[in-house]
Amino acid sequence: MTEEENKIKKEEGIKELVLARINFMPSNYKLSIGSEGTFTKDELIQQVSAGSEIGNQVITMQMNFIRALTSGKLLKTINQNG
Repeated sequence: MTEEENKIKKEEGIKELVLARINFMPSNYKLSIGSEGTFTKDELIQQVSAGSEIGNQVITMQMNFIRALTSGKLLKTINQNG
């Protein structure tokens, strides 16, 4: 498998992970993204699936959350502010 194929496979895996996380959210879940507006769960799924700019922002947010959670940074921040 080439480096490009590995990159594509990794990106697809990340997209699947983010879609699974969004699917787990309640049906009335909404996310506000700056000046872009507020998106419903279904709209977020469409944006991520389509690979749009909004979808890529959602992927980045989700991956940053997962990294903070697994590194312990999230817990540290919660403990400092709580």
